[in-house]
Amino acid sequence: MKVRVGLLVVLLVSLVLAGSAMAQQPQPFDSPIPPPGGEEPPLPDVPSLIQVVEMLATGLGGGVILSFLFEHFKWFENLPSGAKFWLVFGVTVGLPLLARVLLQVIPADVWVVLEPYWRALALGFLAWLGSQVAYLGQKALQKRSLSR
Repeated sequence: MKVRVGLLVVLLVSLVLAGSAMAQQPQPFDSPIPPPGGEEPPLPDVPSLIQVVEMLATGLGGGVILSFLFEHFKWFENLPSGAKFWLVFGVTVGLPLLARVLLQVIPADVWVVLEPYWRALALGFLAWLGSQVAYLGQKALQKRSLSR
């Protein structure tokens, strides 16, 4: 069961990242600071921070992923159904609202400064995601080989 939940979480996060990467276009907020050596390293295409915040501001994906994750937290399972409803409702309505406020309040220069850190964080997450997929695949192979 845990393997299925893990794979489902990986699939949901991958779909959100892939969807926002497909819509990626050059933005005026891309980092103007060239990397050392003058050439960009060959890294995977990661949506910019502002694109992710814009996606959250539209309400796409964030609420679905958070409500799915809430269902797998022990503290959330122990809440009464009314509290669960209001918590999920608050997050799915509040997250896009918060993202819209961030887009309006934070100056463009700050987004430019944050972009390299976001890229490093997103690539680290993708590396972790790859390790989890490999681990779950290996566990599934071991389980199949043991059951024969």
